Amino acid sequence: MSPTLVTKDNKIFMVLGSPGGSRIITITLQTALNVIDHGMAPQEAVDAPRIHHQWLPDEVYYEQRGVSADTLKLLSGMGYKMVEQTPWGAAELILVGLPGAAGVSPANSGNDSAVSGKVREGYLYGANDVRRPAGSAVGLLM
Repeated sequence: MSPTLVTKDNKIFMVLGSPGGSRIITITLQTALNVIDHGMAPQEAVDAPRIHHQWLPDEVYYEQRGVSADTLKLLSGMGYKMVEQTPWGAAELILVGLPGAAGVSPANSGNDSAVSGKVREGYLYGANDVRRPAGSAVGLLM
């Protein structure tokens, strides 16, 4: 497991992790970057296709839709052994709607985040990985 806390301005912004094996760090990092750098909603970040380079054996594993055909061709041409796999691993995530954070709407904005997909101030948002359906995530108002 890799319990990971991400802070913003000394406040908890996101809690995430992944169970089991050599892909923990890859899964956790890609999920965090999906939220932070790509602006994905929590469930979208968890559900996104993954790619992983395994040192031994020296192979790059990717999920369906995880690598475009042109990127696959470029990487293969550079000598990487590309291996398509069925979806693997799992990530779990809780995102905190912090006041003033990018993409966070004030709680009194009237937006229904379940419909709009917007993160609202003061709410916790959970995301459960469908690759390993072990439960569900429910958001709540703090």
